[in-house]
Amino acid sequence: MNNNLQIGFKNLPKEEQKIYENIAPSDESEDYQKNIEDPFIPQSSLVLITSNYANKIFVGEVFPITVYAKTTENTNFDFHIELIKNNDLLFLNPDAKWIKKDNIYETTLWFEAKTSNANLEQIIVKLSRNDVFFQKANIALNPIKFENTPSSNNFSHLVASSLEIKKVKTNHFDNQNVIMIMEINATNANLKSFYLKGIEKQGVENLRGDFNSSNGYYYAVFPASKNIFSFSYFNKDEKKLQNYNLKIKISEDSISTQSDLNPTNKDFNTYKQYGLWLITLLLAIFFIFKKNYIILTIALICFISGFLVDTSTQTGILKAKAKAKILPTELSTYFYTANTNEKVEILGERKPYVKVLFKDGKIGWVKNEDLTKN
Repeated sequence: MNNNLQIGFKNLPKEEQKIYENIAPSDESEDYQKNIEDPFIPQSSLVLITSNYANKIFVGEVFPITVYAKTTENTNFDFHIELIKNNDLLFLNPDAKWIKKDNIYETTLWFEAKTSNANLEQIIVKLSRNDVFFQKANIALNPIKFENTPSSNNFSHLVASSLEIKKVKTNHFDNQNVIMIMEINATNANLKSFYLKGIEKQGVENLRGDFNSSNGYYYAVFPASKNIFSFSYFNKDEKKLQNYNLKIKISEDSISTQSDLNPTNKDFNTYKQYGLWLITLLLAIFFIFKKNYIILTIALICFISGFLVDTSTQTGILKAKAKAKILPTELSTYFYTANTNEKVEILGERKPYVKVLFKDGKIGWVKNEDLTKN
């Protein structure tokens, strides 16, 4: 008690002094106004349940687990998902969206086992507000047994309920290799898993849909000497391998998502030029025997026309560090990076990409701003 309070206390009548003596001492040492806070105190709990899920799943098969979260919290908050699992199990959609129905939130998590040792023990859900976690709940999962599938030398590592090949196009990629692009539809599958051993450049691009039903383009670059492209996938409903043997045929028409990998206009015009000169030669021989000046006139026209055919090519300089893609799409794979400024031949254009031919015979697509045209 400070001096002023002590003096005031002594000046009080004895009866009042006794009243104050009986008041319990306070532990406050500072102005109470300085200690006022407005903490966020949740007044609810978080409860998790899951829908029924299979307890026996194939390695490579995608499978869903639907999670329901119930809370009476009315403030704005964010969901965070954590898993207790091993590295042999892939979590395919970590950015899963939650849908609210009354006070229950629902989301579907997708997984894929890469080996039979895959393991998923718990799903943990946390709620946060202003980056501060304030609620947490977890649910233990019943053990899931992962079974290996039969395989073969050309197994694509794909497990699906169905697989349909829509289109197949093959064309020259460089002087030694061809590129094959296959449009495929699949149900209950992860098309990104499509992979064949022994192929250096391959991938799946332009994916659309979800794991229930999806569409995409598989591409593979392999030696031009290959005549048959073979692969298999495991049909999880029929529980057996499905085999495909595709005859490789070089296509002269364009590939839908690839624009075209046709011979260049220059090559076509060169063939046209040689054709006109061959016709000129045949007509000249015919003129020698028939002495028909109409034939000679046609021969001269063909000869002159051969020189008028444009066999020139447009070239450009590809900037250093510019990258070339397999396809003229944003998500396509890069297969080449220019170390220095490099001269290339321009074959075509699909904005904002330009198709170019490299000195080693490779064909790719580069961004328009990475190319200076001559």
